[in-house]
Amino acid sequence: MGVSKSNIKTKNRLFIGVLCLILLPLFLDVTGLIKIKPLNGAYSVPSNPEFTLSKWFEGDYQEEKENYIGKNLYIRPVFVRLYNQYYYSLFNIPKANSVIIGKSSYLYEKNYIKEYLGRNFIGSEKIKEKVVKLARVADTLRTKGVELIVVFAPGKGSFYPDFIPDEFNPGHKTITNYEVYNNELMKSEIHYLDFNRWFVNNKSTSEYPLFPKTGIHWSKYGELLAADSIIKYINSISQYKKVPELILGEIETSSRMRDTDDDIEKGMNLMFNIPDLEMAYPDYSFKEEKSSNQPKVLTIADSYYWGMFNWGLSQKAFNKGQFWYYNAAIYPDSYDEPINVSDINIVDEVEKNEVVLLMSTDANLYKFAFGFIDQLHEAYFPTVGQLE
Repeated sequence: MGVSKSNIKTKNRLFIGVLCLILLPLFLDVTGLIKIKPLNGAYSVPSNPEFTLSKWFEGDYQEEKENYIGKNLYIRPVFVRLYNQYYYSLFNIPKANSVIIGKSSYLYEKNYIKEYLGRNFIGSEKIKEKVVKLARVADTLRTKGVELIVVFAPGKGSFYPDFIPDEFNPGHKTITNYEVYNNELMKSEIHYLDFNRWFVNNKSTSEYPLFPKTGIHWSKYGELLAADSIIKYINSISQYKKVPELILGEIETSSRMRDTDDDIEKGMNLMFNIPDLEMAYPDYSFKEEKSSNQPKVLTIADSYYWGMFNWGLSQKAFNKGQFWYYNAAIYPDSYDEPINVSDINIVDEVEKNEVVLLMSTDANLYKFAFGFIDQLHEAYFPTVGQLE
């Protein structure tokens, strides 16, 4: 029985279609006709391996070349996003490190949930000892004309506890690092701003969301309110020099996220957007002030300060003060050439400022303030051993 012409045509079409699908990635890789959105986040791209006879006969060259081609394929981001979307949509599984998908698709990072529930508590005695050291350092700096201010940023877990997934047993909450730090700092004479409590207390009355749904940091609106409060607090304790006033202007609302308001979602590299809240984006500017009238402010902080730093708080309001990211990399200096706190005389550099801000979100309080307190305490009190 012969094969009909229609069957032959169908098979030919299928063959051509499959061949086109196979050749499409190579065609796009060579021509770049379609603009493909690159992947977000940190990921390593292997270099093109050097050919040698020894590597060829051992099979290493072929393996390295295959890995290089796969990771550098022009259309690879599309395949990665499809793969990630498949696991998110069908199994509610994020293909991103430490990301937790909460109820109603609220996104978290694991450490924020652990801190809220008390799962990474370091113990009351360690925290009390740290605050005693911090008070000594603050008192010493004050004698040198430097005011130290502790700033606690809010956390996603403590702000949105109702959306924490049941697998974390959110009903079982124990004492947290934040609670003990807050209690000890409130009893001390250390300058202290607690945005963790302020954000939670104002969540239901705020005109606009203070935290996004698919981001891990405070909203741009909340960040600007916090910056305004920090400026006002510095000016309240600074007798002569004043930080330029932050002026908030017209507010635009949008369900299309900007800046870090969807930073977790961006890192998940999905094909389709997760529905977001209607967020607020105020216009802002600084009141003009002479730099000679501004205090120099050094900030030691985690990623919660990046937003403020990027829109010019250190440059325009803090008299070009430095940002020591996790008390390690120094910015803006590291933009030109990497420089770390370990490369400098920390005491000399700290004492060049009129104000030092120590900022941390609650998820990082188990390692607050990233070694800075111990370094300064050891420098100022080298003969003092472990405190009682």
